[in-house]
Amino acid sequence: MSFKQQLTWRNLDSLYEASAASQIARYAAGLRFEHLPDDVVHHAKRSLLDGLGCAIGGYVAPGRPACEAVAKALGGPPEATVFGSGFRTGVASATLVNCFLTRFLEFNDVGGGNHNEEAIPPLLAIGEREGSSGKDFLTALALSYELGVRVVASVPGASAGWDKHGWSTDARGGLSMPPAIGRLLGLTETQIAHAIAICASRGVPLGILDADREENSMAKNLRFGFITREAITACLLAKQGFTGPLRVIEGDGGYRDGILRGDMDLAALVDFTGWRIRDTRFKRLCANGSTQGHLHATMEIVIANDLKPADIESVRIRAGAREARHTTALAKKYPRNAETGDHSAFFANAFAIKHRNFGPDSADPKHFIDPEIVDLIERITVEHDPALPPRGRVGISEIRTKDGREFTCKRDALVDVLDDSELEAKFLDLALRHMSGTQARELIDAVWSIDTAPRLDHLARLMVFARQGDAK
Repeated sequence: MSFKQQLTWRNLDSLYEASAASQIARYAAGLRFEHLPDDVVHHAKRSLLDGLGCAIGGYVAPGRPACEAVAKALGGPPEATVFGSGFRTGVASATLVNCFLTRFLEFNDVGGGNHNEEAIPPLLAIGEREGSSGKDFLTALALSYELGVRVVASVPGASAGWDKHGWSTDARGGLSMPPAIGRLLGLTETQIAHAIAICASRGVPLGILDADREENSMAKNLRFGFITREAITACLLAKQGFTGPLRVIEGDGGYRDGILRGDMDLAALVDFTGWRIRDTRFKRLCANGSTQGHLHATMEIVIANDLKPADIESVRIRAGAREARHTTALAKKYPRNAETGDHSAFFANAFAIKHRNFGPDSADPKHFIDPEIVDLIERITVEHDPALPPRGRVGISEIRTKDGREFTCKRDALVDVLDDSELEAKFLDLALRHMSGTQARELIDAVWSIDTAPRLDHLARLMVFARQGDAK
């Protein structure tokens, strides 16, 4: 080997070791459960409880039978449990079904860069396969939140920045999930780096899956699911010595330049100070995040003044720029599926006026053709208020009744933090639709004590439940 050749190879190795993917891998490989502060562990448990509840509630999804049928057709070793039905299959297929269920109701937390509870299905599936402990699982889950936030925040404007380039923030999974999954698979630091490189170079979900002017489809619920399935494959390949482009983020044609046109702050991406999972918030309503504020305001007016649909003359919703743009297009005004209904400011407010809530029942297709709800939609206007945060969860509802009364309410959903008892109540509202009270409460106990569990099998078994209406 010539001197120049040797020098070139050494310089390449140094370049790869300094890559963003390698720095992320180093952080992931070095993180231990003992490094997690007590409150971070508790935050991870809170997201686990909420995510499992959302998955149970999602069992009614019209797309579930299709996902299950495909998982069964693809087959695979009985490595992981499919939520609800309980059949066991390969980790990749179980992940796809369980991610779909978790996402369906639009009830997920706001944290980890978006709705990061979808990280639970792949980590639980891999944990089952590997015989991982509860502590290992929680460490991986917390890691997915820490990395997910950093990936999204590394783009100027955060979520708005991703939208600008035409991508979903679920694209973060290509960078955040291989390290979390890789930890449970026992990958080395180098193998994790290659898993990131393989996965992140494979694909990014298009923004059309949740675009402003488009009707949503079932595929919206698999934006993150497909990426996590790819992340599992990438990790398994890397464990066998398969390699990827380690400069996948900053290299020529990489993530930063190819996907984000240079809009990526690498220093922010690899700033591992602090614990970002602490900023996670949980939804009280099954609606798009930026809908939460004005929807709470509408409900408060209706409940406080005992208003009925027949009393309503008009409703004027004032919202931030993203909400006014994202949930008001013609394709979303009269929804015909749950994926669009929970992203429609018109339908959400009309449903809330009639039912004084916007919970899991709002996904029932019968509500999309309810004459009373359709009539209310015709009485609602939504407009951008420049005084409100562009992408915030602050909203204003102004309701005028037919007898001339006028009510105004402004709410900021971000300041509304659910405590543990409220999270449990939310979980039970979802779980008791499909399982006995005994099983639901056993699940709650299993989540709060997951850090003492030597394996995850018990938790997985508790996610097997009767079909709707069959629970005793």
